[in-house]
Amino acid sequence: MERPAVEPVAAVPPPTAIDGAVRSAVSQAVVRIHAERYGKGATQAKTYAWDNVIVTVLADVLTTAERTLVDVSREDAVRDVRQVFQHTMEDTFRRAVEEITGRKVRAFMSQIDPPSGYGVEVFILERPS
Repeated sequence: MERPAVEPVAAVPPPTAIDGAVRSAVSQAVVRIHAERYGKGATQAKTYAWDNVIVTVLADVLTTAERTLVDVSREDAVRDVRQVFQHTMEDTFRRAVEEITGRKVRAFMSQIDPPSGYGVEVFILERPS
């Protein structure tokens, strides 16, 4: 009796370790997305990684218009616009981090502190299998 043909299983590349090169690539991608979509990227960015958590801290992220709003005590307006932006751009941020790390992003969060001009992008990754 003949055995049915078995299709070869495609090799799945292992997830990329979250080393310095990966953290740097995430920082660059996040700054690039901000620059392309806001017209201004952060002047400084550093990405930290622990286990399945990636956090990118961004400095000097406010646009001229946002700084003007902060100057007249309208931080709430800056937060509102940024929240809408982050919701709109969520898939773009997720895709960039997934491509760089080789791991699926389970959750994405973003926050900004208008008076200081700092922002953070937080990614929770699936654990490697």
